[in-house]
Amino acid sequence: MQLLKSSEIDSRTYQEVIAASSMSQDTLIVLPTGLGKTVIAAMIAAKKLESGKTLFLAPTKPLAQQHINSFKKFIDIEEDEMALMTGEVRPAQREGLWKEKKAFFATPQVVENDLIGGKVPVNDFSLIIFDEAHRATGEYSYVFISEKMSCHRIALTASPGGDKEKIMEVAENLRIDNFEVRTEDDPDVKPYIQDRDVEWVKVPLNNRFDSALKKLEDAKKKPLKELKRMDYINTVNINKTGLLKMQSKIRAELSTSNDPKHYSAISHAASALKISQAIELLETQGVSQCYSYMRGLKQDSSKAAKKALNDEDFHKAKQLVEYMKKKGEEHPKIEKLEQILKGLDGKAIVFTEYRASADKIIEELEPNHRPVKFVGQQGDDGMTQKQQIETLEQFEKGEYDVLVSTSIGEEGLDIPSVDKVVFYEPVPSSIRDIQRMGRTGRQESGEVYVLMAEDTRDEGYYWSAYHEKRRMNTILEELKEESLERQEKLNKFVDKERQRPEKEVEQEQAEIIVDDRENSIAKSLSRKQVGVVKKRIEVADFIVSEDTAVERKTAEDFVDSIIDNRLFDQLKDLSQYRRPLIIIEGKEIYKQRNINQNAVRGALISVAMDYGITVVWSEGREDTARILKQLAEKEQLENEKTVQVRGQASGKTFKQRKEFIIAGLPGINTKIARRLLNHFGNARAVFKASEKELQEVEGIGSKKAETIIELLEDEY
Repeated sequence: MQLLKSSEIDSRTYQEVIAASSMSQDTLIVLPTGLGKTVIAAMIAAKKLESGKTLFLAPTKPLAQQHINSFKKFIDIEEDEMALMTGEVRPAQREGLWKEKKAFFATPQVVENDLIGGKVPVNDFSLIIFDEAHRATGEYSYVFISEKMSCHRIALTASPGGDKEKIMEVAENLRIDNFEVRTEDDPDVKPYIQDRDVEWVKVPLNNRFDSALKKLEDAKKKPLKELKRMDYINTVNINKTGLLKMQSKIRAELSTSNDPKHYSAISHAASALKISQAIELLETQGVSQCYSYMRGLKQDSSKAAKKALNDEDFHKAKQLVEYMKKKGEEHPKIEKLEQILKGLDGKAIVFTEYRASADKIIEELEPNHRPVKFVGQQGDDGMTQKQQIETLEQFEKGEYDVLVSTSIGEEGLDIPSVDKVVFYEPVPSSIRDIQRMGRTGRQESGEVYVLMAEDTRDEGYYWSAYHEKRRMNTILEELKEESLERQEKLNKFVDKERQRPEKEVEQEQAEIIVDDRENSIAKSLSRKQVGVVKKRIEVADFIVSEDTAVERKTAEDFVDSIIDNRLFDQLKDLSQYRRPLIIIEGKEIYKQRNINQNAVRGALISVAMDYGITVVWSEGREDTARILKQLAEKEQLENEKTVQVRGQASGKTFKQRKEFIIAGLPGINTKIARRLLNHFGNARAVFKASEKELQEVEGIGSKKAETIIELLEDEY
C-alpha cells in the first residue's frame, strides 16, 4: 500500500538518498534549514505506517501543529487517524488516543509523562521522529523518551552545535547509528540553496551613551576589585559567564563551609551582575529597556541591588539614562531598523532577545508597517499556544508584514515568503544564529541584517557565533567521513541491545503511587521497570503499599521543615499508615542553614521515638529510586500487599470502603480482606467471627487470628 502522495512532493535526489539510507537505520539527519527535512521524515513515515504507529516529536505546540499539517499534505492517511498530543489534551483522553490513532504529533513533556504512567503502547510503534534533535542533552524529555521506546528512530536538525562532544552526546542519547549530513557546499544540495545576503550593520553609539556606559563600567569594577582582593578572581575583566560560574562554585562550597567570606563574595558577584545587566541593556537594546530595569532595582530588596543603587557612578549613569529617556532618545538601532524595512514589499522577521525591546520595536514601526509580536507562553504578557498558531497564520496570510519575535520564533517556523530577517542583536550561539538565518531564503533569495552596536558585547557575540559555526562545519565534515566506521561499531551495539526473544515472559512488576510533583523520581522509577501511577497525594510523596507511605526530603528541606514547623504536621499525617518512612537525601544534615545541631538531633529522635517513623538515608535521587523500588518489591511481591492510598478519604464505592475497613485489622492486606468479606458476607460478620472461624480463611493462621480477636476485644 503506497501512502506517500508523490504528486504533492517535489522530490529531490538528496532527499531520496537520505530517506533510503535512513529507512533501515536509526539516523541523525543534519540538513540546512529550508531544504525539506519534514519531506524526508514524511517519506520514511509513509513506509513505516504500514507496519505500526508513528510518533513525531516537536518542542512546541505550534511546531507540532505545522508538522501535522505537512503530513496531511504529503501522506495518504485519514485525518481521524492522526492526533495532536499536547498539554491541552487531558491525560484520560490521551490514554484512549494512544490506543486508537496511528500517527501522533506531540510535545515531548506530554509523551514523557504518559510513558512514566505506562499509557503509551510502546510496542505498537514502528517509528519515532525527533525534530530539533540538538535538544537531546541532559534531562531534556527526548532523552527519557528515547530510552523507553525501542522502535526505529529519526533525528532532525539544521544545527547540531559547534562541539563534537555535544553532537555525539545527542547521537548516543537518541541511540543513533547512522549520520546523514549535508552542508550548503555539498554538490547535491547546492542547486537548491537560495541566495542569502548577510549584512553586518555596525551602529555607532553617541557621546551620551558612551558617558553612561563609562559610569556603569566604573561602578561594576568596584565589586570586582573586592572579589579580586579576596582571591576569588584573578582579573576585573571577567565576563558575565565567568561571574555566574564563580557564584555557583561558591554556593557549592557553602554546603561544606559556612565561611562568612563566601556570603560576602556572593553579594559582590550579584552586585556586579546586576550592573552588568544594565550595561548590556543600554549597549544592545536601548534607553527604555535600561531605564525600566534601573527603576525595577528599587523594588529589589536584595543587598546586591541596594549596593548598586547606592554607588555614586551607578547613580550618575542612572541620571543620564533618565535624561535620555525624557528627551525621547532611544537606541540608534531603531533608526537603522526603520531604514532596512523602508519600502518593504513582502514580509520580514525581526528577532530580539527581550520582550521589552519587541514592544518598543512595534511601537516605532507601527506608523509605516503592520507589525505583530510573537513571544513564548511564560509571564503576564505571554501568548498561549493557540494565540501563537493564530499569529503565524495571520502573518502568513499577509495580515501583518513584520513579525517581531523573541527566541520562540527561532525554531521551526515554516514561512517560505519571508524576504528579510533582522537580528536586533547578534547571538553568541551557532545553533540560534543558524536557526534565525534559516527563516529566509527558503524558496527564493532573502536578506539578513545583523545590527551590531559598535565596540560593545554585540561584537563579541558576533565573533563567538562565527567561530562556533566554523567549528561546526569542520565537525560535520568529520562526521561525514567517519560515518561508515561509526555505523559499524554502533550497529553491533544496537543489534545486541535489540535482541529480544520472540515471546518474552513478563516479570511481575511492583507499582508505586507517586505524587505528581515528584517527576524526577518518577522518571528514575520508570527507568528501573517500576510501574508508576502519578496523582496528587495529600499525605506523603510515595505510596509503596497499603501499609507503607514514604515522605522524601533533601537534607536542606528536612532542616527547613523543622524551622517552619511543617515537619511535625507531616509526621502526624504519615502516622495514618502502619509502617511509614522518611527518606532523607544527603548526609550533610548538620551543615544546612544556621540552626543548632541539637535541634536537628532532637527532631530525628522525635521522628523515631514519638512517631515511630523509620528514617532511611539516601545518597541522592537515584539512590532514593533504588530504595523505593526494593521497598515496593518487598511489600508487594514478597508480602503480597496491594498499593492503596490510606492517608486520605477512603474509596468511593461501598465495596472499596468495606475492603478499606477490614484491611485496617492487624496483618490483613487488601487481598485477605476480600477473602474475609467473601467468606463471611459482610464487615459486621467479620468482626463477630471467632478465632476458629477466622482461621477458615486462607492467609489467616492461629497467631494472626489471635491478634485480631485481642485487638477487637481489648478495652480502649
